[in-house]
Parts: sequence; C-alpha cells; structure tokens
Amino acid sequence: MYCEYAHSMGFSVRKEHLSYWIHTRIIKCRAFCCAKAGLKRVRPSPKKYRKLETRTGCLACIYFTTDTEGRNWTVTKFVEEHNHPLAMENEQHLLRSARSISKMQGSLIKNLTDAGVKTVHAYNFLSNEVGGFENVGFSKSDAYNFVQREKKALIERGDSLSLLKILQEKQLEDNMFSYDVRTDELSRLTSFFWMDGQSKIDYDCYGDVVIFDTTYRLNKYNLACAPFIAVNNHWQNVFVGGAFISEESIDSFCWVFNTFLKFVGGKLPTTIFTDQDQAMAVAIERVFTGTRHRLCQWHISKKAPSKVPCFNNEKTIRGLFYQCMSKCDSELEFDRYWNEMISRGNLQENRWLGDLHRARRNWSTAFNKDVLDLGILSTQRSESANNGLHGCSKATSTLVECFMGLEKLVGSWRRGERDEDFRCKQGAVSLKVRSCAMLKHVSKFYTSKMFVRFEQAFMEGAAGVCVVDETRHDEDNYLYVTKLCDGSDDKRWFVSYNSKTNETACSCRGFETRGILCKHILRIYNLKNLREIPPVYLLKRFCRDAKKGIYLPNTPGIIECNSNLIFRNHLMRFAYDLANRVENSKDAKAHVLGRLHVLANEADEIVEAVEMRRRGLSDENDKNTPLVRDPVKKKPKGISNARLKGYWETGSKKPSKTINLLKIVITLIN
Repeated sequence: MYCEYAHSMGFSVRKEHLSYWIHTRIIKCRAFCCAKAGLKRVRPSPKKYRKLETRTGCLACIYFTTDTEGRNWTVTKFVEEHNHPLAMENEQHLLRSARSISKMQGSLIKNLTDAGVKTVHAYNFLSNEVGGFENVGFSKSDAYNFVQREKKALIERGDSLSLLKILQEKQLEDNMFSYDVRTDELSRLTSFFWMDGQSKIDYDCYGDVVIFDTTYRLNKYNLACAPFIAVNNHWQNVFVGGAFISEESIDSFCWVFNTFLKFVGGKLPTTIFTDQDQAMAVAIERVFTGTRHRLCQWHISKKAPSKVPCFNNEKTIRGLFYQCMSKCDSELEFDRYWNEMISRGNLQENRWLGDLHRARRNWSTAFNKDVLDLGILSTQRSESANNGLHGCSKATSTLVECFMGLEKLVGSWRRGERDEDFRCKQGAVSLKVRSCAMLKHVSKFYTSKMFVRFEQAFMEGAAGVCVVDETRHDEDNYLYVTKLCDGSDDKRWFVSYNSKTNETACSCRGFETRGILCKHILRIYNLKNLREIPPVYLLKRFCRDAKKGIYLPNTPGIIECNSNLIFRNHLMRFAYDLANRVENSKDAKAHVLGRLHVLANEADEIVEAVEMRRRGLSDENDKNTPLVRDPVKKKPKGISNARLKGYWETGSKKPSKTINLLKIVITLIN
C-alpha cells in the first residue's frame, strides 16, 4: 500500500524498523521510509567508478503496529514531507522499489538467453510487447543482473561441484549415462568425460569411423574441448562421447581413450581421424591397438605453402603433392608421384617433406585402401562442433556453461537426425532414371542422402566409364579393364567379376574405403544388366533402419534406453502378446490381472522412491560427493578481455619516417 502511494508521489521506498511480539514470529511493529532517508559515511574509495550519493537525510516514513494476532494493522506515525525533489510522472518507472522482474518475465528472459538471444535484445523484445521501456517494470541493468544471478545459481557450490551435480542428475534420468572425472594432487578438476545412452547406441551403429579433435579452447580455465564425432546414415554428425582436458599430454589422452573404451565395452573404432599431435598419436598407438590412425589432410595442406615455398608458384609440383594425398590407388603409384615431385622441385633437403613422408601411412589414402574411412579426409566435422561451441561460450565461460552449450549443440544434431528419419519414412526419392530397376531397388534401402551419393556414382559409371578390355579366366570369373571416357586420365582400373555369385572387386578399392560401390563396378553391373545390388554390398549403417536391430521388442526383459517411446512400444507389444496367450483361460487371465496389480503397486513405490531420491539429491551429494576444487583459471592464448581499441586509438604513436628525415636534414643544415 505504501509503495503504491510512494510511486504515485514520485519517491522510492526502503524497509526500516521491524520487531516481533515476544516468543513469537508475529510482527509487532513494521516501518518503511523514503529511500533517501539517512546519510552514508563518507569513505575514500580507490575505485575508478564510484556510486552516486543518493541519501539526503529525508524524514518521510510510516510506522505500522499490529495486535497480538497480527491481523489488525494501525498507522501510528506518518511523515509526509520530503527534503528532495520528487520524480516526475515520466520518471517514476526508474524508482528502485518500483522495479521488479516478475516470474513470467524472468522465465521469458531465461528462455531467450538460453536460446542464444542477447540480454539487450530480450529486453528490447519485452519493451516492444508492452509498448515502451517505461511499461516493462524494470531497467536494462536489472535484466543483466538477473541473467548473472541465474548463471551464478548454476555454480553456487563451485563450478566443479555444480558440474558433478548435473552429471549425477543426468545419470538418474538415463541409466546408460556414464561419466568420469580426474583430479590432481590438490583435488582440482583436470579432466572429465561423459557419454549418454544415445551416444552409446550411436557408437554401436556408426562407431566404425570416429573423428577426435582438441583445437577448441575458450573458457575461463582454458580446458580443451575434445568431442568424439561419428557420421550417421544421413551423412550427419553424431556425438558419441566428449571430454574436457586441461593439458594435451600423453597421460591425459590415454585417460580419455581408456575411459571411452570402458564406456563402450571395449569396442574399437576402425579408423580415427585427428590432427598432427604427437602426444595424441602416442596415446592412440597405446590404447587403440588395431585402429587405423589417420591425420587431417586439411591441416597438412594448410601448412604446405609455408613449408614448401615452391608450391606457391609451381602448380605442377603442388598438383603432384595433392595427387599423393588422395588420388593414388596404390603404394607404387604414390611412390612414383612423390619421387617426381621431389625431383622436379629439387626438394631432397626439405625437412618437413621428409617428416611427412615418414608418416605417409597416416595421411595418404594410397596406404589405407584396406579399411573403411567413408571417404573422409579431414577433421572438419569436428570443427563444426567447435563453431557451434563458439556461439555459446567465451573466454570467461564456466565449465557448466560449456557443458550445457555442448549439450544444446548435440540436441540440435539429434533433432536434425529425427527430422531426416521422418522425411525418409514419409517420402520417396525421385529417380533420375525412373525405369532403372537397380536405382529403384537401392532407393528402398538407402536413406535419401546416401542414395544421392550412390546415384551420382551410378550415373558417372554409366556415362563416364568405358570398358577397354574383357578377359575370361574360367566359366564364371571375368576381369574387366576400365577407364574414363573423356580421356582426361590415362589411368586404368581393373574390375574382377563372378557371374555366378555377382561378387566383384575393383582396384580403386572404393567400396572397401567408402562403403558404397564405386562407379567402375557399377559400370560392370550395368553391362551385365543386374537389376539388384547383392546384399553383401549394402552396408546396414547406411540403410533407413540402421538402428532397428539394436532393440529386440519381442524379447522380454529390461530395456536400457532413455527413449520413453521405445519402452512404451516394447511394453505394449509384450502385454498384447501376453493377452493373446491367456485370453482362452479364465484362471490364466485372473492370475495375470492379479500379478499386474501387484506389479503396478511395486512400480508406484519405485517411482516414489526415485522422486524422493531426486529431491534429496543435493543433500546426498553433499555427503557422498568427494570435494573437487575448480581448475586453475588460465587465460587462453590470443584472447584478451580488454576493451577493443577504436580506429584512431590503434594508430601508431611513433613519428613517421618523413618527419624523422626532415629533423635530420634540419639538424645537418644548422
């Protein structure tokens, strides 16, 4: 009541004296005063920014007293006069006691900022909704303070402990969620790794080729973000695990890789792509035994012009280098092009090329034709995760903010995957050649994205590859020699074909590396008028139902999956099958119904226990969670929190060469 009166008059209110009846919590006296009441002590402040002095010793106030029951309030003192000017009507929305953020407004600001909208833009949106800043009910600085309070609430117990609390809550929600943390001798967090249930399922389906990169460092502790990225059946990124590490050492990488293998049951990837990090290479050799380690060609090609100067003006030598990287089909072909490049450029003494040649098995496709790599040549897919993180983290971001930001990015990837699944189920791909039986057959198997890649290879084989020679070894086995029809390349590719089993192989090893038949084999299939692709050449990881075999809906038991839809489908199918089995027996139906009632009561007890455990999670964590201190704050290289200088400020303060020259001439003349 007093606030409404004060705001209409043009002054702000502050709480004053408060007393209670003896041995109770019933208010006896309550006083409110003008916000300018009293005077503050004058203390010298070394700070550059000092708050304005707003106290004027105003005596305006009101005193209330109540009875012993606290129901009847009586005004015992009221001072109306002020010793300062009052706010005008168009200024009253700036009064401190008149500004407050309602629950609805706070929820809207939080949702907008969580979605990546800047605080100032969220405030402008609210002002547009209510018809001006004076009708919002709070100022722009109040909105910024609210956002900061929400961020601090996430780490109220410390950054590391708050992160552990979030990981424990996720483990309660998802039985397949796994995480591990690592600390130093001072109990400071140095590394942590996590993998949820969906990541484990995705790794089971698409974990043959994995990309691992640690180039992104942008948080207050300078921890490196190290996600494990795979490629799904829609040619999209999937997150199969992530870590944050404080140092890129052999020991740190070994811990990350061992933790990763522990969570996936020891299943090794076929190929892993990384950058040229020596510590990472040693750790992969120690932990991922049997996995083919490949280096990012993009990083190598980026360094090449600075390491080999002749690449900048000699297109022929540069072309030979790129030929060695990804266009050689055999080791002999690689050696031929490499030796030609060295001799033409006189590069025998180039140390960088010598080191690169010793590691040729890790970056050249010519030495990796026997393993699946999906045609990937770089870690750019991991870079897309870094770009997504760059929009939700900065040099002052906490661990919780970085973790939640990466979780949002992964959530957007999974939404995109579900959208593509829906598109494939609801529609069919339009064929370039509608009468082609082979394309019709493959279009029902592959997803839309993978069918486009297959169709491109099919069309290139049909129109761009011609058969030069045909040799028949016996009744069923043939050997074909193919080349490009346009004559742009004199290279020959040899395709072996068995007419009885339709088994085939090509010297380019396209199927072995990419998982899809190459254009040379498809040209031979087209020549033989095959209507369908043999099942052995249709990999399940690229089909529309790539994850279908993971769930066994007809097998009773507990499904360890975080998807409620899958659980409901499983339970309904199981119950329907059980009802069909007992519908003709009265005793069996009575027994099943009785047991179902017992199971329902037991399930209710379990759910209540889980809810009680979730509500008491904070207290339990305080007792059981070991004390983990925050990592040491570090400033990332090249990152500055200082204000960016303007154009005129960045100008050189040194005198120009012309002025210096004039001074020298004048001195000589004198």
